[in-house]
Amino acid sequence: MEVGLYQSQTAAARQVDRARPRADYRGAAAHDDLWAGIDLKIENAGFHFKGMVKALQPPERPLYPVRLIRENWRTAFYAHLDAFLSAARGVPELIRCCFGVEDSSKMREWFNALDREERERRHDFEAKFKADYVAFCELPLGWARHISEHRTGFPPMTATVSRRFGIIYHGDPIKPIPISETRKLRPEYARMEKATAVEPSWRDFHIDGKPLFEACREYLDRAQALAVQARALAEKVHGGSKLTWPSSDM
Repeated sequence: MEVGLYQSQTAAARQVDRARPRADYRGAAAHDDLWAGIDLKIENAGFHFKGMVKALQPPERPLYPVRLIRENWRTAFYAHLDAFLSAARGVPELIRCCFGVEDSSKMREWFNALDREERERRHDFEAKFKADYVAFCELPLGWARHISEHRTGFPPMTATVSRRFGIIYHGDPIKPIPISETRKLRPEYARMEKATAVEPSWRDFHIDGKPLFEACREYLDRAQALAVQARALAEKVHGGSKLTWPSSDM
């Protein structure tokens, strides 16, 4: 499965402009500086999506016992999935916080201390961004992330692996499919029994009734599109006016 990583719009500028002094994190910030963190979050989501694919690819030449190889795919795959969901879902929250209004009680004091003109611009951005924000938050993988982080500890996805001889394995993050299987032979041939790895394909995973990788690809695309739309909106609403670094007090 081919996976392309997101290329941020400010990555090249950051490479060229590393020597430029940055604004104090407590004061005014260049818009590109605020977008840098959002771009990084999308890049991280792309990295973990690619990591999910790589976790299911067996080594070209097995150098380790079957059990060690399969345990490695399982740990890496589910860890990358969890991190992917978290990174992608963080994109709209960062956009609101940097350019609009993040309405938590922790941020209220910081927001009220901003000058009136900036507060009005941020409220304007928030109102115009709300429909896109809500639409993204209501995507199925957003709920999967919430379930994983705040309810059960893992996303509601399943694995169904069909093997030779008509055997089908069903699993999920806490009830994994077997690492290996051994075909039972007649007693006189027992010494010829050999364990073989149960190797799932990316096609074997589903979430919310859809192929998992298809859903993740769509979720990443939507996060990228949301950032593009929000960038254009921020340019329209804030123009060249100053914005203040979000408070890091939590």
